[in-house]
Amino acid sequence: MITLIPRVNFLAISHINQNPFVECQMLRPDPFVLQRILKMKALAILLVMTFSLALALSFSAEAQSPPTIRVKILEKEIIQAGATGAFRVEGKGNIRHFSPSSLPLKIESSPSGIKIDQRNWGSSVWIMPETDSSLCLVDWRRYRGSLLIKKKGKFLEVINELPLEEYLYGVIKWEISPDWPPVAVAAQAIAARTYALKKLETSLPENQDYHLLSTEDDQVYGGVESEDPRSINSVDSTRGKVITYEGQLINAHYNACCGGYTASSADVWGKPFPYLEVRADPFCKESPYYDWKWKVEAGKLRQLLREKGLLLGRLYRIQPLSIDDSGRVKQLRIKYRGGEKYLKGSEFRSKVGSDNIKSTLFKVVRYARYFIFTGRGSGHGVGMCQWGVRGMAQKGYSTKEILQFYYPGTTIEQHY
Repeated sequence: MITLIPRVNFLAISHINQNPFVECQMLRPDPFVLQRILKMKALAILLVMTFSLALALSFSAEAQSPPTIRVKILEKEIIQAGATGAFRVEGKGNIRHFSPSSLPLKIESSPSGIKIDQRNWGSSVWIMPETDSSLCLVDWRRYRGSLLIKKKGKFLEVINELPLEEYLYGVIKWEISPDWPPVAVAAQAIAARTYALKKLETSLPENQDYHLLSTEDDQVYGGVESEDPRSINSVDSTRGKVITYEGQLINAHYNACCGGYTASSADVWGKPFPYLEVRADPFCKESPYYDWKWKVEAGKLRQLLREKGLLLGRLYRIQPLSIDDSGRVKQLRIKYRGGEKYLKGSEFRSKVGSDNIKSTLFKVVRYARYFIFTGRGSGHGVGMCQWGVRGMAQKGYSTKEILQFYYPGTTIEQHY
C-alpha cells in the first residue's frame, strides 16, 4: 500500500499575501508493517470462508433430514404406556420424569380428561423417551420416536410421532415380504415413502392430529415389532428417493395383486391420474390371489349384508350391470323378495368382506342355494401390483424399471 502524505512548504507561505501551496511526497511503507497487514487480511478472508462453509453445511444437513410424521396407532379407553428406558410425561403445563426401571403407566380416559395414576393431565399428554436407546411402549409394543395421547370423546387416541425413515422401518415387512428379491423390496420402500410424503403435503382435516393410519386404509405400520434387518436395509439404501410426475410427488397407490390388469384411479375413486391407468400386467400370475373362488349359501350372504345395514328379503340373483376397462365390476343389481338393490362393486365387496370378495374383478353365478363368485386379484388394483413387483424382480428388472412400469411417465428423484 502507498500512502500520500501532504507536506507544507513553509518558505512558500512566509509572506501573507502570497498563495500557499501544498506538495505531496510519496513515502515508502515499512515492509514489516505491510507484511503484518497482509497476514491479517488473509486471516480475515480465511475466517469468512470457514464461517460460510460451516453455514452451508448446516443448511445442507437440515435439508437432508427426513421430515417428522404422525401415525395414529391405537384408539382405546385405557392403555398401558411408557418406555423401555428413562422417559418423561408432559401435559397441562406439568412435566414428570420416570426412571428406566419404571413400569408402564395406566392411562385412561375420564370425563374430566386424561388420567394417569388418578391424576388429571388435561386433554393431551406427551410421552417422550429421554435417551436415544429408549423406545416408547404402548400395550407392550415398542415404537420409535414419541407418543402423543389425545382425549377424543370417551376414547384415547394414541399417535406415534417419529422421523419418516424410521416409520418406514415398521411398514415394509407388513406390506411386502423381506424374503423377496432386494430390488422388489426397494421398490416397495420408494413407493411407501412417496405415499407418506404425499400425505404430509395434504392439509389435515380440522381436529385431526395425525397424517396416517396404521392400517390398510393407509399403510400397515406395526412399530419396532414389525421391523426386519432386510427391510431396514432397503429403506436405508433408498433413503430420500421418491416417485414424481412432472416434478410433483405422485399418489403412489399399490395393491397386493392386480389379477392381470391394473385398475384406473378414475374408475375406482373418480380421480384420474395419467400414471394410474389400466394396463395389462403379465407378472403376477404366481400370486396365490391371482385366481380365487368363494362359494356361499344365499342365506349366509343375506346375513352378511344385514350385518352391514342392508336389510333385504330372500336373495334370488346377483347380476353385474357394468364393468370398467380392466374388467372390474362397477355396478351390480341384487334381486330379492320384495324388490331390487343397486350397489357399486366396491360397496358390495366392502359389505360382504374383502376376505371373501378379494377384488371387484369377479363373476358370479347362482347354483342351487349357493352363490359362486370367481375372480382374480386382491385389493383395489390401482397402481403398483406387489406380486407383479416380485415377478418383475425375478425376471431381472431393476427397481427403476419396476416403478416406471407401474407408474408410467414418472421419474425417480432424490427428495432429501
